[in-house]
Amino acid sequence: MSEKNITFEDFPKAMSWMMDKLNELDSKIDGLNNQNSNVITEQWMNLKELCEYIPSHPAEQTVYGWTSCHQIPFHKRGKRIMFLKSEIDEWLHAGKIKSEKDLENEASQFIRSKRNT
Repeated sequence: MSEKNITFEDFPKAMSWMMDKLNELDSKIDGLNNQNSNVITEQWMNLKELCEYIPSHPAEQTVYGWTSCHQIPFHKRGKRIMFLKSEIDEWLHAGKIKSEKDLENEASQFIRSKRNT
């Protein structure tokens, strides 16, 4: 629709053209939103954010102790330490305490593996 002056008789046609263009634009925006939602971005946390994120809300000094003993995953940039949320989630899940039944199963598997060698 290249006409700049729209008459009353052309109004329905112009509205139809405009609605088609809006629908086309809407579908393009939806496509861009879907592309962006598929990209997983890593979330970085500083020390204060980490202390707020961990359920037990440890003191900053406690986290510094964990980093000096390499008990928690961290990244160092100059003097600053940073934490990846995905690594912290993995670290938190790895700290699960095993039940007695799990420990017994592991022990019996270990004994069986040693008997076979």
